[in-house]
Amino acid sequence: MNVRLTGSPVPRPTVAPRTVVVSKLLAVSSIELERVIQEELSENPALELADAGYCERCGAVFSGLTCPRCDGAGRKTEPAPPQPDWGGPVVRGSISEEDWDPFSRVAAPRSIRDHLLWQLYAQLSPPELEVASLLLESLDHHGLLGCELDAVSSAAGMSLAQVCDVLGMIQRQHPVGIGATTVEESLLIQLESFEDADQVVQLSTCLIEDHWEALGKGKLETIATALDVDVAEIRRARDFIRTNLHPYPIYAYVEGAGSANEPVEAYYLRPDVIITAYGAPGEEEFDIQFPEEKRFRLDVHRAYRHLLDNTDYENANAEPEEYQHVREWVARSKLFISGWHDRWRTLRRVVDALVSYQREFLLNDVQKLRPLTRCQLADMLGIHESTVSRAVASKYAQTPDGQIVALADFFDGSLKAKALIRGFVSEESRPLTDSELVELLAEAGISVARRTVAKYRQALGILPSGLR
Repeated sequence: MNVRLTGSPVPRPTVAPRTVVVSKLLAVSSIELERVIQEELSENPALELADAGYCERCGAVFSGLTCPRCDGAGRKTEPAPPQPDWGGPVVRGSISEEDWDPFSRVAAPRSIRDHLLWQLYAQLSPPELEVASLLLESLDHHGLLGCELDAVSSAAGMSLAQVCDVLGMIQRQHPVGIGATTVEESLLIQLESFEDADQVVQLSTCLIEDHWEALGKGKLETIATALDVDVAEIRRARDFIRTNLHPYPIYAYVEGAGSANEPVEAYYLRPDVIITAYGAPGEEEFDIQFPEEKRFRLDVHRAYRHLLDNTDYENANAEPEEYQHVREWVARSKLFISGWHDRWRTLRRVVDALVSYQREFLLNDVQKLRPLTRCQLADMLGIHESTVSRAVASKYAQTPDGQIVALADFFDGSLKAKALIRGFVSEESRPLTDSELVELLAEAGISVARRTVAKYRQALGILPSGLR
Protein backbone atom coordinates (compact mmCIF):
# COMPACT_ATOMS: atom_id res chain seq x y z
CA MET A 1 0.00 0.00 0.00
CA ASN A 2 1.55 3.27 -1.14
CA VAL A 3 0.79 6.11 1.26
CA ARG A 4 1.89 9.65 0.40
CA LEU A 5 1.34 12.90 2.20
CA THR A 6 0.05 15.62 -0.03
CA GLY A 7 -0.16 19.24 0.99
CA SER A 8 -3.48 20.96 0.81
CA PRO A 9 -3.68 24.61 -0.18
CA VAL A 10 -3.79 26.92 2.81
CA PRO A 11 -5.95 29.99 2.31
CA ARG A 12 -4.10 33.22 2.86
CA PRO A 13 -5.80 36.42 3.87
CA THR A 14 -5.84 38.98 1.10
CA VAL A 15 -5.86 42.72 1.63
CA ALA A 16 -8.02 44.80 -0.65
CA PRO A 17 -6.25 47.68 -2.45
CA ARG A 18 -8.68 50.14 -0.92
CA THR A 19 -7.70 49.00 2.58
CA VAL A 20 -4.04 49.56 1.76
CA VAL A 21 -4.70 53.10 0.53
CA VAL A 22 -6.87 53.98 3.54
CA SER A 23 -4.31 52.59 5.98
CA LYS A 24 -1.54 54.60 4.35
CA LEU A 25 -3.51 57.86 4.39
CA LEU A 26 -4.86 57.29 7.89
CA ALA A 27 -1.44 56.81 9.45
CA VAL A 28 0.08 60.12 8.28
CA SER A 29 -0.27 63.47 9.99
CA SER A 30 -1.48 66.68 8.36
CA ILE A 31 2.07 67.78 7.53
CA GLU A 32 2.92 64.43 5.94
CA LEU A 33 -0.46 64.29 4.20
CA GLU A 34 0.48 67.18 1.93
CA ARG A 35 3.65 65.34 0.89
CA VAL A 36 1.69 62.12 0.15
CA ILE A 37 -0.79 64.01 -2.02
CA GLN A 38 1.95 65.80 -3.92
CA GLU A 39 3.71 62.49 -4.57
CA GLU A 40 0.51 60.92 -5.88
CA LEU A 41 -0.17 63.95 -8.09
CA SER A 42 3.34 63.74 -9.54
CA GLU A 43 3.03 60.00 -10.27
CA ASN A 44 -0.59 59.80 -11.39
CA PRO A 45 -1.43 61.88 -14.50
CA ALA A 46 -5.13 61.09 -14.11
CA LEU A 47 -5.38 62.79 -10.70
CA GLU A 48 -5.72 66.53 -10.23
CA LEU A 49 -6.56 69.18 -7.69
CA ALA A 50 -9.84 70.79 -8.63
CA ASP A 51 -9.51 74.59 -8.83
CA ALA A 52 -6.10 74.55 -7.17
CA GLY A 53 -4.45 77.82 -6.20
CA TYR A 54 -2.29 79.55 -3.62
CA CYS A 55 -3.42 81.52 -0.60
CA GLU A 56 -2.33 85.16 -0.87
CA ARG A 57 -2.05 85.40 2.89
CA CYS A 58 -0.10 82.30 4.01
CA GLY A 59 1.05 80.81 0.69
CA ALA A 60 -0.59 77.42 1.26
CA VAL A 61 -1.81 75.34 -1.65
CA PHE A 62 -5.52 74.60 -1.45
CA SER A 63 -8.39 73.85 -3.80
CA GLY A 64 -11.45 74.83 -1.81
CA LEU A 65 -13.26 78.15 -1.69
CA THR A 66 -11.34 79.55 1.30
CA CYS A 67 -8.00 78.74 2.90
CA PRO A 68 -8.50 76.55 5.99
CA ARG A 69 -5.28 77.78 7.58
CA CYS A 70 -6.39 81.41 7.51
CA ASP A 71 -9.96 80.65 8.64
CA GLY A 72 -11.39 81.91 5.40
CA ALA A 73 -9.51 85.22 5.43
CA GLY A 74 -7.07 84.25 2.71
CA ARG A 75 -7.81 84.80 -0.97
CA LYS A 76 -6.77 82.41 -3.69
CA THR A 77 -4.37 83.23 -6.49
CA GLU A 78 -4.33 80.93 -9.47
CA PRO A 79 -0.92 79.42 -10.19
CA ALA A 80 0.99 81.25 -12.90
CA PRO A 81 1.41 79.48 -16.23
CA PRO A 82 4.81 77.84 -16.62
CA GLN A 83 7.41 80.15 -18.12
CA PRO A 84 10.36 78.94 -20.17
CA ASP A 85 13.49 78.70 -18.09
CA TRP A 86 16.12 80.36 -20.25
CA GLY A 87 18.59 80.84 -17.42
CA GLY A 88 18.59 84.62 -17.45
CA PRO A 89 18.44 86.82 -14.38
CA VAL A 90 15.15 87.90 -12.88
CA VAL A 91 14.46 91.53 -13.70
CA ARG A 92 12.91 93.43 -10.78
CA GLY A 93 11.23 95.90 -13.10
CA SER A 94 9.25 93.14 -14.80
CA ILE A 95 7.20 92.64 -11.61
CA SER A 96 4.44 95.11 -11.06
CA GLU A 97 4.14 96.95 -7.77
CA GLU A 98 0.80 95.24 -7.18
CA ASP A 99 2.37 91.79 -7.44
CA TRP A 100 5.50 92.60 -5.48
CA ASP A 101 5.44 91.09 -2.00
CA PRO A 102 8.08 92.57 0.34
CA PHE A 103 7.65 89.69 2.78
CA SER A 104 9.06 87.34 0.15
CA ARG A 105 12.46 88.84 0.98
CA VAL A 106 12.15 88.05 4.70
CA ALA A 107 14.16 85.02 5.83
CA ALA A 108 12.19 82.17 7.34
CA PRO A 109 13.05 81.02 10.88
CA ARG A 110 15.66 78.27 11.08
CA SER A 111 15.29 75.07 12.99
CA ILE A 112 18.04 73.88 15.30
CA ARG A 113 19.04 71.36 12.62
CA ASP A 114 19.40 74.06 9.96
CA HIS A 115 21.33 76.23 12.38
CA LEU A 116 23.84 73.48 13.15
CA LEU A 117 24.28 72.53 9.50
CA TRP A 118 24.89 76.19 8.71
CA GLN A 119 27.73 76.24 11.26
CA LEU A 120 29.19 72.96 9.98
CA TYR A 121 29.03 73.87 6.29
CA ALA A 122 32.49 75.42 6.18
CA GLN A 123 34.06 72.81 8.46
CA LEU A 124 32.98 69.52 6.90
CA SER A 125 33.19 67.94 3.47
CA PRO A 126 29.99 67.07 1.56
CA PRO A 127 30.09 63.37 2.64
CA GLU A 128 30.62 64.45 6.25
CA LEU A 129 27.71 66.90 5.98
CA GLU A 130 25.47 64.01 4.95
CA VAL A 131 26.56 62.12 8.07
CA ALA A 132 25.88 65.22 10.17
CA SER A 133 22.41 65.47 8.66
CA LEU A 134 21.69 61.84 9.56
CA LEU A 135 22.85 62.40 13.12
CA LEU A 136 20.79 65.58 13.54
CA GLU A 137 17.67 63.82 12.29
CA SER A 138 18.12 61.31 15.13
CA LEU A 139 18.02 63.91 17.94
CA ASP A 140 15.13 63.52 20.37
CA HIS A 141 13.08 66.40 21.78
CA HIS A 142 15.73 66.92 24.49
CA GLY A 143 18.51 67.28 21.90
CA LEU A 144 20.11 63.96 22.86
CA LEU A 145 21.25 61.45 20.27
CA GLY A 146 18.79 58.58 19.90
CA CYS A 147 20.49 56.26 17.42
CA GLU A 148 23.39 53.83 17.26
CA LEU A 149 26.53 55.12 15.58
CA ASP A 150 27.07 51.74 13.91
CA ALA A 151 23.77 52.16 12.04
CA VAL A 152 24.76 55.64 10.85
CA SER A 153 28.17 54.32 9.81
CA SER A 154 26.68 51.55 7.66
CA ALA A 155 24.01 53.83 6.18
CA ALA A 156 26.55 56.52 5.21
CA GLY A 157 29.27 54.11 4.09
CA MET A 158 31.83 55.66 6.45
CA SER A 159 33.98 54.20 9.18
CA LEU A 160 32.85 54.41 12.79
CA ALA A 161 35.83 56.67 13.61
CA GLN A 162 34.77 59.18 10.94
CA VAL A 163 31.20 59.22 12.26
CA CYS A 164 32.51 59.82 15.79
CA ASP A 165 34.60 62.74 14.51
CA VAL A 166 31.55 64.31 12.87
CA LEU A 167 29.53 63.82 16.06
CA GLY A 168 32.31 65.51 18.03
CA MET A 169 32.09 68.50 15.70
CA ILE A 170 28.32 68.71 16.22
CA GLN A 171 28.65 68.55 20.01
CA ARG A 172 31.01 71.52 20.05
CA GLN A 173 28.87 73.86 17.96
CA HIS A 174 26.36 76.30 19.40
CA PRO A 175 24.58 75.21 21.55
CA VAL A 176 27.47 73.27 23.09
CA GLY A 177 26.63 69.75 24.25
CA ILE A 178 23.82 69.01 21.82
CA GLY A 179 23.98 65.53 20.31
CA ALA A 180 25.30 63.87 23.45
CA THR A 181 23.98 60.42 24.35
CA THR A 182 23.36 61.18 28.04
CA VAL A 183 22.85 64.21 30.26
CA GLU A 184 26.18 63.57 31.97
CA GLU A 185 28.03 63.55 28.64
CA SER A 186 26.34 66.79 27.60
CA LEU A 187 27.38 68.51 30.85
CA LEU A 188 30.98 67.31 30.48
CA ILE A 189 31.16 68.65 26.92
CA GLN A 190 29.89 72.01 28.16
CA LEU A 191 32.56 72.04 30.88
CA GLU A 192 35.25 71.45 28.26
CA SER A 193 34.24 74.69 26.54
CA PHE A 194 35.39 76.78 29.53
CA GLU A 195 38.78 78.22 28.66
CA ASP A 196 39.94 78.63 32.25
CA ALA A 197 39.92 75.18 33.81
CA ASP A 198 40.08 76.48 37.38
CA GLN A 199 39.45 74.47 40.51
CA VAL A 200 35.65 74.81 40.31
CA VAL A 201 35.56 73.47 36.74
CA GLN A 202 37.84 70.57 37.64
CA LEU A 203 35.78 69.70 40.71
CA SER A 204 32.53 69.95 38.69
CA THR A 205 33.98 67.54 36.13
CA CYS A 206 34.88 65.10 38.89
CA LEU A 207 31.39 65.33 40.40
CA ILE A 208 29.71 64.54 37.08
CA GLU A 209 32.12 61.77 36.07
CA ASP A 210 32.46 59.90 39.37
CA HIS A 211 29.72 61.05 41.75
CA TRP A 212 26.74 61.86 39.53
CA GLU A 213 24.25 59.58 41.29
CA ALA A 214 25.28 60.75 44.75
CA LEU A 215 25.11 64.37 43.59
CA GLY A 216 21.58 63.82 42.32
CA LYS A 217 20.58 62.46 45.72
CA GLY A 218 22.14 65.42 47.52
CA LYS A 219 24.77 63.40 49.42
CA LEU A 220 27.25 66.25 49.57
CA GLU A 221 28.89 65.08 52.80
CA THR A 222 29.55 61.63 51.34
CA ILE A 223 31.13 63.14 48.23
CA ALA A 224 33.26 65.53 50.34
CA THR A 225 34.55 62.62 52.41
CA ALA A 226 35.37 60.58 49.31
CA LEU A 227 37.25 63.48 47.68
CA ASP A 228 38.76 64.77 50.94
CA VAL A 229 37.54 68.31 50.38
CA ASP A 230 35.35 70.68 52.31
CA VAL A 231 31.56 70.41 51.90
CA ALA A 232 31.47 74.10 50.99
CA GLU A 233 33.63 73.36 47.94
CA ILE A 234 31.23 70.61 46.84
CA ARG A 235 28.31 72.96 47.31
CA ARG A 236 30.11 75.66 45.32
CA ALA A 237 30.76 73.25 42.43
CA ARG A 238 27.13 72.10 42.51
CA ASP A 239 25.92 75.70 42.29
CA PHE A 240 28.34 76.29 39.41
CA ILE A 241 26.76 73.36 37.53
CA ARG A 242 23.27 74.69 38.18
CA THR A 243 24.11 78.22 37.05
CA ASN A 244 26.38 77.69 34.04
CA LEU A 245 25.34 74.35 32.55
CA HIS A 246 22.11 73.04 31.10
CA PRO A 247 21.21 69.33 31.04
CA TYR A 248 19.30 69.82 27.79
CA PRO A 249 21.14 72.55 25.81
CA ILE A 250 18.44 72.63 23.12
CA TYR A 251 16.09 74.27 25.65
CA ALA A 252 18.69 76.82 26.71
CA TYR A 253 19.23 77.69 23.05
CA VAL A 254 15.54 78.30 22.37
CA GLU A 255 14.95 80.32 25.55
CA GLY A 256 18.09 82.40 25.19
CA ALA A 257 17.74 83.40 21.54
CA GLY A 258 16.53 86.96 21.83
CA SER A 259 18.49 88.77 19.14
CA ALA A 260 17.09 89.17 15.66
CA ASN A 261 20.53 88.37 14.25
CA GLU A 262 20.66 85.00 15.98
CA PRO A 263 19.00 81.99 14.38
CA VAL A 264 15.82 81.14 16.24
CA GLU A 265 14.24 77.75 16.34
CA ALA A 266 10.51 77.80 15.71
CA TYR A 267 8.24 74.86 16.41
CA TYR A 268 5.11 75.04 14.27
CA LEU A 269 2.79 72.38 15.64
CA ARG A 270 -0.22 72.25 13.37
CA PRO A 271 -3.30 70.64 14.96
CA ASP A 272 -4.97 67.91 12.93
CA VAL A 273 -8.28 68.49 14.71
CA ILE A 274 -9.69 71.57 16.45
CA ILE A 275 -12.11 70.96 19.32
CA THR A 276 -14.19 73.87 20.59
CA ALA A 277 -16.83 73.92 23.31
CA TYR A 278 -19.91 76.11 23.42
CA GLY A 279 -23.03 76.32 25.55
CA ALA A 280 -23.88 76.99 29.19
CA PRO A 281 -21.76 75.39 31.93
CA GLY A 282 -22.86 71.81 32.46
CA GLU A 283 -24.53 71.69 29.03
CA GLU A 284 -21.49 72.18 26.82
CA GLU A 285 -21.42 70.76 23.34
CA PHE A 286 -18.37 70.19 21.19
CA ASP A 287 -17.65 71.27 17.66
CA ILE A 288 -15.00 69.20 15.87
CA GLN A 289 -13.24 70.51 12.77
CA PHE A 290 -10.49 69.07 10.60
CA PRO A 291 -8.73 72.01 8.89
CA GLU A 292 -7.03 69.89 6.24
CA GLU A 293 -10.22 68.07 5.23
CA LYS A 294 -11.43 70.91 3.02
CA ARG A 295 -8.03 72.04 1.87
CA PHE A 296 -7.72 69.62 -1.07
CA ARG A 297 -10.46 68.75 -3.55
CA LEU A 298 -9.24 65.76 -5.52
CA ASP A 299 -10.81 64.76 -8.81
CA VAL A 300 -10.11 62.66 -11.87
CA HIS A 301 -8.39 64.68 -14.57
CA ARG A 302 -10.86 66.01 -17.10
CA ALA A 303 -8.86 64.83 -20.08
CA TYR A 304 -8.58 61.26 -18.80
CA ARG A 305 -12.25 61.18 -17.82
CA HIS A 306 -13.19 62.37 -21.30
CA LEU A 307 -10.98 59.76 -22.96
CA LEU A 308 -12.45 56.95 -20.89
CA ASP A 309 -16.06 58.03 -21.43
CA ASN A 310 -15.68 58.50 -25.18
CA THR A 311 -13.66 55.39 -26.03
CA ASP A 312 -15.82 52.67 -27.56
CA TYR A 313 -14.94 48.99 -27.69
CA GLU A 314 -13.87 49.18 -31.32
CA ASN A 315 -11.22 51.81 -30.63
CA ALA A 316 -10.19 50.01 -27.44
CA ASN A 317 -9.47 46.84 -29.42
CA ALA A 318 -7.59 48.83 -32.04
CA GLU A 319 -5.37 50.57 -29.47
CA PRO A 320 -5.31 48.28 -26.43
CA GLU A 321 -2.22 49.83 -24.79
CA GLU A 322 -3.59 53.37 -24.81
CA TYR A 323 -6.97 52.21 -23.55
CA GLN A 324 -5.37 50.15 -20.78
CA HIS A 325 -3.20 53.10 -19.76
CA VAL A 326 -6.20 55.39 -19.38
CA ARG A 327 -8.24 52.74 -17.60
CA GLU A 328 -5.52 51.88 -15.05
CA TRP A 329 -4.69 55.46 -14.11
CA VAL A 330 -8.34 56.45 -13.79
CA ALA A 331 -8.97 53.43 -11.56
CA ARG A 332 -5.98 54.39 -9.40
CA SER A 333 -7.27 57.95 -9.14
CA LYS A 334 -10.72 56.80 -8.04
CA LEU A 335 -9.12 54.45 -5.51
CA PHE A 336 -7.01 57.25 -4.03
CA ILE A 337 -9.97 59.65 -3.87
CA SER A 338 -12.08 57.00 -2.17
CA GLY A 339 -9.31 56.36 0.36
CA TRP A 340 -9.04 60.09 0.95
CA HIS A 341 -12.71 60.33 1.94
CA ASP A 342 -12.54 57.13 4.02
CA ARG A 343 -9.61 58.60 5.93
CA TRP A 344 -11.64 61.54 7.17
CA ARG A 345 -14.69 59.42 7.96
CA THR A 346 -12.64 57.04 10.09
CA LEU A 347 -10.73 59.84 11.78
CA ARG A 348 -13.96 61.67 12.61
CA ARG A 349 -15.47 58.53 14.16
CA VAL A 350 -12.41 58.03 16.34
CA VAL A 351 -12.23 61.67 17.47
CA ASP A 352 -15.99 61.81 18.13
CA ALA A 353 -15.69 58.78 20.39
CA LEU A 354 -12.66 60.20 22.18
CA VAL A 355 -14.36 63.55 22.79
CA SER A 356 -17.49 61.86 24.09
CA TYR A 357 -15.58 59.51 26.40
CA GLN A 358 -13.11 62.10 27.72
CA ARG A 359 -15.62 64.91 28.11
CA GLU A 360 -14.56 65.82 31.66
CA PHE A 361 -10.91 65.86 30.63
CA LEU A 362 -11.62 68.38 27.86
CA LEU A 363 -13.77 70.63 30.06
CA ASN A 364 -11.68 70.57 33.24
CA ASP A 365 -8.10 69.44 33.51
CA VAL A 366 -5.80 66.53 32.92
CA GLN A 367 -6.65 64.94 36.27
CA LYS A 368 -10.11 64.08 34.91
CA LEU A 369 -8.68 61.77 32.24
CA ARG A 370 -10.51 58.43 32.26
CA PRO A 371 -8.59 55.17 31.73
CA LEU A 372 -8.92 54.09 28.10
CA THR A 373 -7.01 51.80 25.76
CA ARG A 374 -6.96 51.63 21.99
CA CYS A 375 -8.46 48.16 22.15
CA GLN A 376 -11.42 49.41 24.20
CA LEU A 377 -12.07 52.24 21.78
CA ALA A 378 -11.87 49.83 18.84
CA ASP A 379 -14.52 47.63 20.48
CA MET A 380 -16.77 50.66 20.97
CA LEU A 381 -16.55 51.57 17.29
CA GLY A 382 -16.52 48.03 15.90
CA ILE A 383 -13.23 48.49 14.08
CA HIS A 384 -9.80 46.89 14.37
CA GLU A 385 -7.35 48.08 17.03
CA SER A 386 -4.71 48.79 14.38
CA THR A 387 -7.11 51.23 12.72
CA VAL A 388 -7.39 53.20 15.96
CA SER A 389 -3.61 53.17 16.35
CA ARG A 390 -3.13 54.56 12.85
CA ALA A 391 -5.81 57.20 13.39
CA VAL A 392 -4.17 58.66 16.51
CA ALA A 393 -0.51 58.21 15.50
CA SER A 394 1.45 61.49 15.13
CA LYS A 395 -1.72 63.59 15.27
CA TYR A 396 -2.54 66.52 17.50
CA ALA A 397 -5.73 68.15 18.73
CA GLN A 398 -6.38 71.69 19.85
CA THR A 399 -8.50 71.49 23.00
CA PRO A 400 -11.17 74.04 23.99
CA ASP A 401 -8.69 75.84 26.28
CA GLY A 402 -6.35 76.46 23.35
CA GLN A 403 -3.70 73.87 24.20
CA ILE A 404 -2.38 71.47 21.57
CA VAL A 405 -2.06 67.89 22.80
CA ALA A 406 -1.32 64.62 21.07
CA LEU A 407 -4.28 62.34 20.44
CA ALA A 408 -2.20 59.60 22.04
CA ASP A 409 -2.46 61.53 25.33
CA PHE A 410 -6.14 60.58 25.50
CA PHE A 411 -4.92 57.03 26.19
CA ASP A 412 -1.96 57.93 28.43
CA GLY A 413 -2.66 56.57 31.90
CA SER A 414 0.43 58.31 33.28
CA LEU A 415 -0.72 61.77 32.24
CA LYS A 416 -2.47 62.48 35.54
CA ALA A 417 0.57 61.44 37.57
CA LYS A 418 2.90 63.52 35.40
CA ALA A 419 0.67 66.58 35.78
CA LEU A 420 0.66 66.19 39.57
CA ILE A 421 4.45 65.78 39.65
CA ARG A 422 4.89 68.92 37.57
CA GLY A 423 2.57 70.80 39.94
CA PHE A 424 4.31 69.53 43.07
CA VAL A 425 7.73 70.54 41.76
CA SER A 426 6.58 73.99 40.60
CA GLU A 427 5.17 74.77 44.07
CA GLU A 428 7.94 73.22 46.17
CA SER A 429 9.56 75.40 48.82
CA ARG A 430 12.54 73.04 48.84
CA PRO A 431 13.54 70.31 46.36
CA LEU A 432 11.28 67.29 46.82
CA THR A 433 12.86 63.84 46.58
CA ASP A 434 11.32 61.03 44.56
CA SER A 435 10.24 59.30 47.77
CA GLU A 436 8.40 62.43 48.90
CA LEU A 437 6.73 62.66 45.48
CA VAL A 438 5.59 59.05 45.90
CA GLU A 439 3.90 59.98 49.19
CA LEU A 440 2.22 63.05 47.67
CA LEU A 441 0.90 60.97 44.76
CA ALA A 442 -0.42 58.37 47.21
CA GLU A 443 -2.34 61.12 49.02
CA ALA A 444 -3.85 62.06 45.63
CA GLY A 445 -4.97 58.45 45.07
CA ILE A 446 -2.17 57.32 42.73
CA SER A 447 -0.01 54.44 43.88
CA VAL A 448 3.31 54.21 42.01
CA ALA A 449 6.81 53.06 42.83
CA ARG A 450 9.75 55.40 43.32
CA ARG A 451 11.44 54.21 40.14
CA THR A 452 8.22 55.02 38.25
CA VAL A 453 8.28 58.54 39.67
CA ALA A 454 11.90 58.88 38.56
CA LYS A 455 10.93 57.77 35.05
CA TYR A 456 8.03 60.26 34.90
CA ARG A 457 10.26 63.04 36.25
CA GLN A 458 12.91 62.34 33.64
CA ALA A 459 10.30 62.31 30.87
CA LEU A 460 9.15 65.77 32.04
CA GLY A 461 12.73 67.08 31.92
CA ILE A 462 12.86 67.64 35.70
CA LEU A 463 16.24 67.20 37.34
CA PRO A 464 16.77 65.20 40.56
CA SER A 465 16.21 67.05 43.81
CA GLY A 466 19.93 67.45 44.42
CA LEU A 467 20.31 69.44 41.19
CA ARG A 468 17.19 71.58 41.40
